[in-house]
This record gives sequence, structure tokens and C-alpha cells, in this order.
Amino acid sequence: MSKDEIVKAEILEQAQKLFQQFGLKKTTMDEIALACGKAKSTLYHYFKSKEEVFDAVIHMEVINLRQHVKDKVEEHKKMLDKLQAYVIEFNLGIIQKTNLYHIVKQDSMFEARAKKHFFQMLDFEKSYIMRILEDGYDSGEYRGVEREDIPWIAELFLAAFYGVVQYSVERDGTFDEEKLTKAALLFVPKLFS
Repeated sequence: MSKDEIVKAEILEQAQKLFQQFGLKKTTMDEIALACGKAKSTLYHYFKSKEEVFDAVIHMEVINLRQHVKDKVEEHKKMLDKLQAYVIEFNLGIIQKTNLYHIVKQDSMFEARAKKHFFQMLDFEKSYIMRILEDGYDSGEYRGVEREDIPWIAELFLAAFYGVVQYSVERDGTFDEEKLTKAALLFVPKLFS
């Protein structure tokens, strides 16, 4: 890693903690600089604004989450097992990454930025689910539909499990990992067998 990459990583690590604790609106570049032990001018050398820092933090969290989910999904051979692993790992990862959770929840503190990141993330996740379904279709595991229907089925699948998580959090104020796991184990085979 170059010196610039190390400094940038330090900034993002400290900014991530501050955004988790205070949110985008209440976090300042001064606070990020103080947390990093850097001059504010150093931050502006790497980032034009705190919104750009926030975007970089979200990008970092998404990349880390995607790698984790991909690793867990690829541990399985069968399409249903991959989809179940996806549902569990992706949704647990969102909940555990406070900044991403606020994006998914689209809290008012993030407003337009939340929508932008949310829809970018959904587009990527939809294409990932489509790949799992297409592989299942090609291998003969998933033949209950026409291949051209896979895109909207992937979107519906993503929306359904996003809804389960959102409902659970909104209703109970917390997230119940056990309910998500049971939902994945119960519904995925019914949807795709």
C-alpha cells in the first residue's frame, strides 16, 4: 500500500465510526480530521467534502459486504442453498453495518444520498441473484419459469426479503436473526423448487 492509500484508509476508518455514531448531518470534517489526527487540509487533499467521504465509506462497506456474501454463497453447490445463504448473509451484513443499514432504511438524515446508494445497491444485488438463478436454470435445478422471467423474479425475491427485514426492524425495533434464518429456510425452497 502506498502512503496515500494508507492515509485514505485511516480517514475512511475514522469517518466510518463517526458516521455510525452521529450520522452524515452531524459529522463534520473537523471531527473527522481530529479523529484521524490529521489536519483538515489533509482531508481536503483526498476528499472534496464530507459527502464525498461518506460516499467512499459506503462504497467500502458495500465492497466488504459483497465479498463476504460472495464467499458464503460460493461455499454451496446447489441453487437453493446459495439463495438461502445469500438471504441470510446479505441481510445480516446490512444490519451489522450501521451506515449501510441507514441507507437501506433510507433514514431522513441521509435523504437523497440514501436513495442514490440504495438503488445502486439494489441494481447490483438483483444482477447477482439473477446470476444464481440463471446458473440454476442452466443446470436444470430451476425450470419452473421461462428464462426471460428471471430478471423480474430476482427483483421480486430481493424486494420480498428486503421487506421481511424492514418489517422486522420497524415492528420490533430490532432485528431478529433467527426469524430471518427461518424465513430463508422456509420460503426459498417454496419459491424456487
